[in-house]
Amino acid sequence: MPVIKIGGSIQKDERDFELIAKRIERYADQKGKTVVVTSALKGVTNGLIEATENREKAVEIVSEIYDRHVKLLSKVSEGAEFENAFKALSKLADELFRIAWSIKVLDETSMRVRDYILSFGERMASVTLSAMLRARKIDAEAYTEPVIVTDDSFGEANVIEDLSAMEARKVLDTKSKIVVVPGFIGKTQTNRYTTVGRGGSDYTATLLAKLLGFPEVRLITEVPGIMTADPRKFSGARTISRLTLEEAMELAQMGAKRLHPRTFEPMLDRDIKVYIEGLYDEGFTLVQGGCNSLDKLKGIAVLEDLKLISVESTNIVGKIGSAARVMETAREAGVNIISLSQPASETTIHIVVDSMNSRRLTSRLQELRDLDSVRVEDVSAVSVVGCGLRNKDLFKEVLREASSFELASISRGLRNVSVTFLTSKDEGFNLAKDLHEVVVKWIN
Repeated sequence: MPVIKIGGSIQKDERDFELIAKRIERYADQKGKTVVVTSALKGVTNGLIEATENREKAVEIVSEIYDRHVKLLSKVSEGAEFENAFKALSKLADELFRIAWSIKVLDETSMRVRDYILSFGERMASVTLSAMLRARKIDAEAYTEPVIVTDDSFGEANVIEDLSAMEARKVLDTKSKIVVVPGFIGKTQTNRYTTVGRGGSDYTATLLAKLLGFPEVRLITEVPGIMTADPRKFSGARTISRLTLEEAMELAQMGAKRLHPRTFEPMLDRDIKVYIEGLYDEGFTLVQGGCNSLDKLKGIAVLEDLKLISVESTNIVGKIGSAARVMETAREAGVNIISLSQPASETTIHIVVDSMNSRRLTSRLQELRDLDSVRVEDVSAVSVVGCGLRNKDLFKEVLREASSFELASISRGLRNVSVTFLTSKDEGFNLAKDLHEVVVKWIN
C-alpha cells in the first residue's frame, strides 16, 4: 500500500496527466488502498500568493486560476465525470471568489486568511486529478479537505500527530481503491485552514505513511531523484541512487530539490522506504537506512541570500547567557537562526539568518544594552553532505578544497553528517563548484 505524491511541477497539461495516470496504475496494488497526495497545479500557489499581495487584482487572478482548472478538466475527462468534477470545482471557486472579493474591498489580509486562500490550490487539484483517473476507469475519488490536524501557527503550522492519525484513518474508510488527498494544507481543531510551509506535500506524504502504517512512499517530481547539486547550475550533477535517512534529512534542511525541511522526519524509527523519482525520465533516489562504511559523499547544497549578523561588545566577555540572550531575541522576533557561533575571546557572536528576516532581527538586537555594534554582511553558505565525512581522509580532502573559506559548522553525529562553509555573496558558486567536483569523485 503506497503513498504516492504528485508534485505541482508535473501538473501542467493533459500530457502530464496521461503520464501521471500510468504511473499511479503502476504502483497501485490491486489488494490494498492507495493514497495519492497532490500539490496544486504548476504555478497556482504562486498565483494565489499574488492574489493576497496584489489585492486590487485578486478577483481577476482567482478567476484565471478557476478557468485554468476547468480548461484542463475538459481535456482530461468527459461526460458524467466532467460534469461531477465541474460542479465540485465551481463550488470551491464560489468560495474562493467570495474571499478574493473581501480582501479586495478591505485591502488587507492576515496569515490566517492567506492560508485559507492558499488551501484552494490543493483542494481544486484533488478534484481535477481524481476526475482524470476516473475518466480512465481507475477507481478513484477526491478527498478535498485536509487530512492532517495542526496548531494555529498559520504559514508554518505544526502537526498534531495523534489528532492527525484519527483524521487520516478516515481516508481508509472511503469506498474507492485510490483516494486523492490535498498535500501542504491542514486544519486546526477549530476548522481553520493552515499550511505547513512550501514543499509541504512531500511532508504530508511521508507523514501519512507513518500515521497509516504504509511501508512505501513515492514522491513523483520533474527530476529523476535528488541530485548531487542543482543541475541547472552544475553541468556534472548526477542522480544520487541511495541516501541514508541522515543524509536525506540534512539535504532537505538545506533546501535540496525544494523539499520541505521536515520531509523525512516521519521516517525516524520507522521502516519506511521513500523513492524520489522523475515523471519524464527513469531514475530515482531511494532513502532508507543509516550510514555504513561504504557510504562516501553524496551532494552539496548552497544557501544564498543570507545575512551574517555580527554582534560585538567587550561587555559580553565572560557573561553567562550572552548567546542565550541573542537567541531569545531572535525567537521573540520570529526569526530562525541558520547558524550561530562565538569565538573563544567571547567578544563577538556571529549569527546567520535569511535576508528576508535580517532587518527585523537587527533592529531588535540594536535595542539590547551592553552591545558596541551590530554589523551585517551578505553571505552564502555551502554545505557538503555525506556519511563519508566520518572518514578522516575524505574529510581532510573537503577541508583542503575550502581552506581559504570560513568554516561555519561541522555535524558528524549519529543523525547528521555535513560540513558547512561561509563565503561572501560573490564567492559561493565558485566554492560550490570546486566542492561538487570532490563529491562526484567520491559518490557511490
